[in-house]
Order: sequence, then structure tokens, then C-alpha cells
Amino acid sequence: MDKALGYLSLSAKAGKLVCGADNCVEALKRGKARLLILAADASPNACRRADGMLFGRKVPLFRGGYTKYELAAAAGANGPVAMAAMCDEGLAAAFARSAQLNKQHEEE
Repeated sequence: MDKALGYLSLSAKAGKLVCGADNCVEALKRGKARLLILAADASPNACRRADGMLFGRKVPLFRGGYTKYELAAAAGANGPVAMAAMCDEGLAAAFARSAQLNKQHEEE
């Protein structure tokens, strides 16, 4: 497991991760979501829904990088996870930094 997924796993263990579109909508409405994560293999409908959820909100979106099954494994979920929201500012920032570094290394 890479470092970014480690932060995602830590967020799940701390109870600061919600998975699934409906749960993410609720976290956004309550102002708890700090980062929305969308799987690389998420359906076009899930992508449109994520864009719609974030419209007018100052919550960043991390798109791609990990498959539904990689996100599920890190989150400890039973089924695939197309969308997840991190609800802790520090862990969300650490995830974003690590995921960006991973992306840069893959591009080189």
C-alpha cells in the first residue's frame, strides 16, 4: 500500500472517512467533507454526480489514481468504492500531498 492509501486507511480507522455517493453528499451538506476522492474507474454518472455535488463548495476533488478496489481495500469496505470523502483536514491534506507525489513519480 502506498503512502496516500495509508492516509486513507488511517482516516477510515479514525472514523473520518465516508464511502459511497449518498454518504458523501450528506458529509458535504453538513460541512464535514474536506476532500472528495473519485476512483479512476468510476462511472461517467459518478463523475457527473461528484462535479454536481462540489459545485459552489470549496472542497477539492481528487480524481483518478486509484481503482474502486484499491480504495475499498484501504477503506476496509466490503465492496468497491467509487467515491469517498475524507472528513479530517490534516489527513486530507496529507493524502493529497502523497497522492500528487505518486502521480508525479508515475509520469516521470
